Amino acid sequence: MRIKQKAVLGWFVLISLMLQSCSVLAQEMQSPTIYDLQANNDVQISAWVGNPSNNQGVTPFSVNQQVILNIEVATPRWFTGGTRIGSIEIPNVIVKQRNQLATNYTERKAGQTWSRQRWEITLYPQTSGEFVVPPVAVRVQVSAPSGENVMGTLYTDPVVFSAQLPSGLISQEGNWFVATDVNVSQEWQTSSDQLHAGDAITRVVTIEARDSLSILLPDLLQTQSRADEDKSKYQSYPMPNQLDDSQVRGDYQSRRTEKAVYVLQNGGKVDFPQLSFQWWNAEKNRLETVVIAGRQYEVSHTLQSFVRAYATPLLLFGALLLLVALSMFAIVRYFRQRPKPEWWQLHQLIKLREWGKVRTLVYRSLRSVSGRLEVSRFESSDNWQECSQRFLSGEQDSQVMRTMWRRIRARQKRILTLPRALPQLDKLEQSRRSHQRNKR
Repeated sequence: MRIKQKAVLGWFVLISLMLQSCSVLAQEMQSPTIYDLQANNDVQISAWVGNPSNNQGVTPFSVNQQVILNIEVATPRWFTGGTRIGSIEIPNVIVKQRNQLATNYTERKAGQTWSRQRWEITLYPQTSGEFVVPPVAVRVQVSAPSGENVMGTLYTDPVVFSAQLPSGLISQEGNWFVATDVNVSQEWQTSSDQLHAGDAITRVVTIEARDSLSILLPDLLQTQSRADEDKSKYQSYPMPNQLDDSQVRGDYQSRRTEKAVYVLQNGGKVDFPQLSFQWWNAEKNRLETVVIAGRQYEVSHTLQSFVRAYATPLLLFGALLLLVALSMFAIVRYFRQRPKPEWWQLHQLIKLREWGKVRTLVYRSLRSVSGRLEVSRFESSDNWQECSQRFLSGEQDSQVMRTMWRRIRARQKRILTLPRALPQLDKLEQSRRSHQRNKR
């Protein structure tokens, strides 16, 4: 009897479990899915770009302009769990979900209160053309009319928009961007108040733009460093850029901070050029140019930088000094065993104020040139006659001595350079000299 009771009890438990499973399965088969709710208009999903009232057709935008893709989920009941947006990939479009939270609000429609969640995805087309946003998967959890929580994935309809260059003044490859407002600030920092070679100057440029993306803002300092760097004046060391994108109450702000350190190599004036970029004002539909002022610094030399800066002139000057020293040594050595030139003897005698020897040197030059010792008869000019009178009177004047010696030596040069093609002049000179000897 006990065995039969145990068998009956086992069968009873097994039948109970089977009935319970069938009941659960029946309930699950009767539970609505997310697609059932969508078909019954208990949950809605929509997507658009730009103004929702202009969602028909293709909406035009500018290349690099921020395009807001709106995804909205609505239910006449309420959301019972978090909503997740699937990834979006569009060729030649930068996609970024900058706002991680949805905008929740309610709306009264046909006597019903609808709960709505709106998500914003920012798109940045990089080229001209037409773009298609593919169906986006959105995982939601809402309350069904039966009171159950229903979870599932909804898909948006494809969204089409186009982009084109906003102006013929800019090109596809140009360094520009689109925004609705731009602010620029600049800061200079020096390692010391009085700059010397080896010190450092830091330049910080910050660009803030509304309704743009930080990676689209121009890279000014690195571009300028590659193009305009004067390596003889400084070496530039760009620091990593600081990029920041934020969203506060529907206001999208982007910031790009660039920093470069310039190590000064030499003294003198160092010029850092001005920077400029262009941006398209999507709010006013015009192209604007921003110019960031440069700056000039005065840098003092160190001994090392001075030698490095003027190495070539210093080497040439040193070589010239060495050449002059060797030339002087050769001249001194040459005249050590030979008589010194007359101009040197005259200079030394005047310097020593040995006027007797000076007069002897002048007479000797006169005798070698003219063959006579009458000073007054060497020339008939008034200037020579005045000098000869002062010379014969014994006046000790260095200027008189130098003038007479130079005039005598000039006569000697004219005689030495007399052309040989005129022999009759030589004969006349010889006859004149012989006539003077006869008179004596």
